[in-house]
Amino acid sequence: MKLDREFQKRILEACSEAYPGFISEESWNELTDQVDDQTLGANLVYLYQHGLMEKAVDMGVDGHYSFNLGGMRCTQNGMDFLADDGGLGAILGVVTIKIHGDTLREILERKILESDTPPAEKSRLVQGLKGLSVEATKHLTLKLLDKGLEHLPGAVALIGTYLQQNFR
Repeated sequence: MKLDREFQKRILEACSEAYPGFISEESWNELTDQVDDQTLGANLVYLYQHGLMEKAVDMGVDGHYSFNLGGMRCTQNGMDFLADDGGLGAILGVVTIKIHGDTLREILERKILESDTPPAEKSRLVQGLKGLSVEATKHLTLKLLDKGLEHLPGAVALIGTYLQQNFR
């Protein structure tokens, strides 16, 4: 197979050493001495298609590659890919989810009403839930989340069973 993960890593590392500039001719020669043009071209196209580096190669109608040393530069995604912590992409890609207190209460109420609990007990629980402050609802939700996480292995098995039964 022409695609080679180790070689791709060497390409990106050579480009990252020159960042924000372009790869040096010396580094280029070291890379091109390691593989044939077909393997080099395929890996450069692959990295470009994944947005990890700029376009450094074109393929002619005859199937031969022409390389552009001026395109041998990592993109920000390439730099982030090499970063141990995921780079700025990981920091900027964090998603914060805020759930309004009333929404939490509605979710909890729905779960109570859907449960197998006797109707009188359901009514008592729902009334108690409606009487909670936003902070108390948040505290209860965190406690429920903790309990749910304690059963995570069972939940993972349940997810697997569900997917197997419903998405064959």
